Amino acid sequence: MEKAISEQYIWNNHRACFNASHHTSTPIHLMILLYLLYGCLVLIATLNLLMMRRPSGVAEVCFEVMIPARDEEHNLRLVLPPLISGGAKVTVFNDESTDRTGELAGELGADVIAPSQALPKGWTGKNRACHELSRASTHEWVVFLDADTLPSDNFVAALSHFLASRPDRVRVVSGFPQMLPGQGIEPAYLGWVPWILLAANPFGLVAVTGKGHVRFTNGQITAWRRETLLDAKPFESLKGEILEDVKIGRMLAKRKEHVEIANLSGILKVRMYWTLAEAIDGMSKNSADIGGSVIGSTCFAFLLFFIAWGWLIGGRAAFPLLGLLILSKVLTDRIVRAPFWTFPFLPLTVTAAALTVFRSLLWKQRGAVKWKGRTYDHR
Repeated sequence: MEKAISEQYIWNNHRACFNASHHTSTPIHLMILLYLLYGCLVLIATLNLLMMRRPSGVAEVCFEVMIPARDEEHNLRLVLPPLISGGAKVTVFNDESTDRTGELAGELGADVIAPSQALPKGWTGKNRACHELSRASTHEWVVFLDADTLPSDNFVAALSHFLASRPDRVRVVSGFPQMLPGQGIEPAYLGWVPWILLAANPFGLVAVTGKGHVRFTNGQITAWRRETLLDAKPFESLKGEILEDVKIGRMLAKRKEHVEIANLSGILKVRMYWTLAEAIDGMSKNSADIGGSVIGSTCFAFLLFFIAWGWLIGGRAAFPLLGLLILSKVLTDRIVRAPFWTFPFLPLTVTAAALTVFRSLLWKQRGAVKWKGRTYDHR
């Protein structure tokens, strides 16, 4: 009897060990993959926080500001005064506005350009505006600035010092402003935009080492050396693109033109959208182009789903993995000074990003891409 009990105990023990080894061998390999994935996000976000340069100081103004504007009367009251008082030359392209955009820009001290004809077929409004502004440029550096940005009082002085100190190899400078929150849960939704960019692209490392290409520019603010701008003709080359800033970055990488991405949160702010509905529609207009193709963007969306919820299959390591994922958001939020309360919602935020990509793909397939009162056919 005792022998039978002993044999049964040994058999149960061996079976338990076999089952444990059988059930933990695959999760261990999967956990290694997940730790590498989430660890890379944290590492890149940390390097960007520490290495991305921040404009400061004072220098003689070496740039002019170009602002494409369509029905931006309200925003021009905020963006123009610190630029004009800082001594910058400002030119506004009045893109067939129906309000007092052109008149107000002139009253506040900007030069105003108006189109000679309606928007030609095959162009987006912003690309046409920026192309015409490029042709009117005269200064060493040409800074394109969105009308909904908010420059600080020292924006002109600090950016002048920063641009003047760039080595000659740096032909284009872009960066990340401080992100001002919209209403309600809009910041929790939109938080995926800076997180994806700043946790996946080693902007700071490229800036410090001068090696590689960032393949990105931010359409909210981009500064060009004028000779590079006129030679590349980026807005004419990509005249029909809605995601023109990202595609300009890719074009510059092919041309081997060096782009530096800076932390501009100390001198520039932006509120992209006021409401959640505006944010979802705004991001749906161009997210389909993130992956470069329908297949690429679809794969990218599924990758986002995996990143958002992959930690759940980490077993006992699930919560440490989730901690790494959330830490990557905390770090990127420090760069753009986003509201602190949004970071616990990152899995839901990233899920919303994936759904936005799918929605954008649907819009693109239907050709129903609407923005700024215009409809663009991108089938």
